[in-house]
Amino acid sequence: MNECMEIDKPLISIIVPIYNVEPYIHQCLDSLICQTYSNLEIILVDDGTPDTCGQICDDCAKKDPRITVLHQENQGVSAARNHGAQVANGKYIAFVDADDWIDSDYILCLYEQLVKTNADIAVALETVDASESYLWTGKEALCTMLYQHLFDTAPWGKLIRAEIVKAVPFPKGMFFEDLAIVCQIVGRANRVAALHCPYYHYRQNPTGTMNGGSVSRLLDELKAADMMYSYSAKLLNSSKAAACRKFSSYCQVLLKLPENGFESEKKRIWKYIRSTRKQVLFDSNSRIKNRIAAFASLFGEKSMRLLWKISQKES
Repeated sequence: MNECMEIDKPLISIIVPIYNVEPYIHQCLDSLICQTYSNLEIILVDDGTPDTCGQICDDCAKKDPRITVLHQENQGVSAARNHGAQVANGKYIAFVDADDWIDSDYILCLYEQLVKTNADIAVALETVDASESYLWTGKEALCTMLYQHLFDTAPWGKLIRAEIVKAVPFPKGMFFEDLAIVCQIVGRANRVAALHCPYYHYRQNPTGTMNGGSVSRLLDELKAADMMYSYSAKLLNSSKAAACRKFSSYCQVLLKLPENGFESEKKRIWKYIRSTRKQVLFDSNSRIKNRIAAFASLFGEKSMRLLWKISQKES
């Protein structure tokens, strides 16, 4: 990969929300510091973490002037990302989760694709050949994302023009906030580039937010899916892609809810599933998992749960 001349490199801000990730934080920070793209501003947001991560960040900042540490009372990952974005000085922003890590060429890979394509967002893809790349309008990229083709709604794995990030803050105190907001980030872009860039390493942290099992967290996914649908259907002048993504989230929540109880929530979910399952089933752009779920829903919740358990064993 060719290095650009240092004088031509704009400042890039990497924002890392940090909470209770002591076993992983050193690997994450080391991977940021060792980037081949060196004109970085590394913003570490200590979200009131109860472990020693705050002190670890402060120690790293003493050794590397590119690191800024922000300490705040615990407010959640959305508030941490928003705080980082507010103070970011970079032309572009990348989000990295503190329990993940990136290869040394990650930022350079995405930046060079932005320059090459004059895009507002670059997306790192793992599941394509090295020779494959894509260039979409914001609406085309949004449609691709909603159909869960190539990439999904995670804020990580992307390099984004800073003014777009700053214009769309994440909703505070809400889980699955990325589903609600990343669609708006992508939809605001003039161009979105995507390429083979398997340099972001996502860790399945058993104590992470995505593995929280409380019903309140699950119900936040319904709220986020509704927000996603409202924005996307209006922007695209079509509900097909947005309806398919909402169907995916509603099915996921249904299958994660306990089999007994929560009847009012299940009634709401089933009402939506019934209203859209034929559309999803016969939409050629819908991914196979959604079409299988739509077919299984014709035979009721038990059939859906059986297929879910089988798919979990096979994955």
